[in-house]
Amino acid sequence: MEYYKALKIDKNADQDKIKKAYRKAAMKYHPDRNPDNKEAEEKFKLVNEAYSVLSDLEKRQIYDQHGKNGLKAGGHNPHHQNPHDIFNDLFGGAFKDFFGNQRRRDQKNVRGSNLHVSLEIPIEDFVFGNNREINISKSVKCLGCDGTGSDGPTTTCDDCHGQGQVTFMRGFMQLTTTCSKCQGSGKLIKKPCLSCRSQGLVEKNQQINVNIPKGIRPGQTLMFQGAGNDEAGTVSGDLMISLKVRKNSKFEISGNDLVAEIEINCFDACLGSSVNFETLDGEKLIKIPAGIQHSNKVKLSNLGFPVSANSSKRGNLFLKVNILIPENLNLEQRKILQCVKDLGEQYV
Repeated sequence: MEYYKALKIDKNADQDKIKKAYRKAAMKYHPDRNPDNKEAEEKFKLVNEAYSVLSDLEKRQIYDQHGKNGLKAGGHNPHHQNPHDIFNDLFGGAFKDFFGNQRRRDQKNVRGSNLHVSLEIPIEDFVFGNNREINISKSVKCLGCDGTGSDGPTTTCDDCHGQGQVTFMRGFMQLTTTCSKCQGSGKLIKKPCLSCRSQGLVEKNQQINVNIPKGIRPGQTLMFQGAGNDEAGTVSGDLMISLKVRKNSKFEISGNDLVAEIEINCFDACLGSSVNFETLDGEKLIKIPAGIQHSNKVKLSNLGFPVSANSSKRGNLFLKVNILIPENLNLEQRKILQCVKDLGEQYV
């Protein structure tokens, strides 16, 4: 039947199960948890109807035997009851504190918003770690008015009587919302603070020391607790710094390895050679084996990316070989290469 289905119980459920099921359903569909949700509002009314009937032994017996029509015939119409009153009767003061007073208390201690910053750093900082000074612009509490936004005393809002919230009825539903007159502060400003234009906050540039641990990955975020934006009269939010590799880096990250390109001429590719290459660990002499092919890679062990944060163990550095072919050869050069070619073909 509909009321049992609404509470998700069977017809043999005792009063304890009915009450437990109602608490769960009513909290789930309560309008304060589902603002502007018509479907949830209807379900909230239904579960309250169900509880008002099934928690009453006389009404439940009539409903079990004759359904809703039997209730109406006996003068019992659950539609005439305010579902919010039913909810308050069961939950008592705990409901008010949970949905009402608690929300107002939280406004006084609400955290400021987090400040998100993107920082581009050279790949060396990811591999070896570093400390960098950065400048940020953040919202801080106005010292001129101590965050109140008022140049002088404030008055209590006459719409919400200092509560920061107003309660109203929507049909059978009793709803609570932030007071639009005082924007939830509970206070009205007579004379606005000129320093912050009554906002209670001003923009300020600050210098932050950022410790970048070695082995942190591009795209990861560093969090600095309490270094974000303030809100008037509250604690500060956090500073979130997202790290990116500075553009035009010659190194790419591939797992725990680094990849870069090295250019050699075709003669060195044929005969082999030694080439100086600037790695993240300084200049290294790279041995190019004879007969190396285009796009082959030369491996340099333990010169790659740290395998984990703050680890001394590193992956490898792979140098991808680009073989350069000379252009615009003069006549003498062409003759020499032709001779080399002819000589080589004798042994093919």
